[in-house]
Amino acid sequence: MELFSDINVMNRALDATVLKHTVISNNISNVDTPGYKRQDVEFERLLAQEINKKGINNLNETELKPRVYEDKSGYSYRLDGSNVDIDTEMAEEAKVVARYNVLTVRAAAQLNRFKTILQTLK
Repeated sequence: MELFSDINVMNRALDATVLKHTVISNNISNVDTPGYKRQDVEFERLLAQEINKKGINNLNETELKPRVYEDKSGYSYRLDGSNVDIDTEMAEEAKVVARYNVLTVRAAAQLNRFKTILQTLK
């Protein structure tokens, strides 16, 4: 297991979270665009698959790449063919901001642990 693998995985998760925020912002910007289909980011499921396959200690963070896809699961109830629901997007945005905050706190805590270890080795 690589020393910084936890940090690298958290870095990937942060990247995916920032990407998801960008995609949600794009969805919100296109809420009134006729025919626009909302997009989403797949990362959590990919991470869970990798953990189930290899275990938490053997993750290869280079294989963890978030994927943007067009969400066709939400049928359009609007006459203009768009499937963006502003309330859903705003709720998703709040979840993404909370996830980002948790990940940054965890990454900072991990870096502080490394800092403490390095200071004791001096």
